[in-house]
Amino acid sequence: MEEIKNNFIDRQREKAFEEIVSLEDDRKLMESYYPQKAALLQALVTDACDRLDYEGSFIYDEYPDRWNIERNCRDICRQAEEIQELHAMEKKGEDELLGEFVGSLFCQEIYQRRCRRKFLKRLAHFYKTGGFGVADFT
Repeated sequence: MEEIKNNFIDRQREKAFEEIVSLEDDRKLMESYYPQKAALLQALVTDACDRLDYEGSFIYDEYPDRWNIERNCRDICRQAEEIQELHAMEKKGEDELLGEFVGSLFCQEIYQRRCRRKFLKRLAHFYKTGGFGVADFT
């Protein structure tokens, strides 16, 4: 009986990781359809989030700090100003548009990472305890 249970848990683990890979592949596919300028900005946003992706980072706080989000968005905008293709957006007087777009991308990236992390923590709990409790879904 224990062997059957272990086989079931192993298969569930495989399915969960296949699902994660599938979702990540789908996200990458959709990002490949971004217009050139949006793709350049997304690369800057992803890089910034990669640097913030560690245990204890504000992006994983229950309520991420708005000031930190805005500060990081300003830093990304400064980096964008140095990229020739994006510099044209600034020259057209679209400073506000660039900032809003970066803010949207940044918040979306944080959201995706928070969802992935929450899912992986629930999955780890499942394998550690052998099942989900009601509290795992709240």
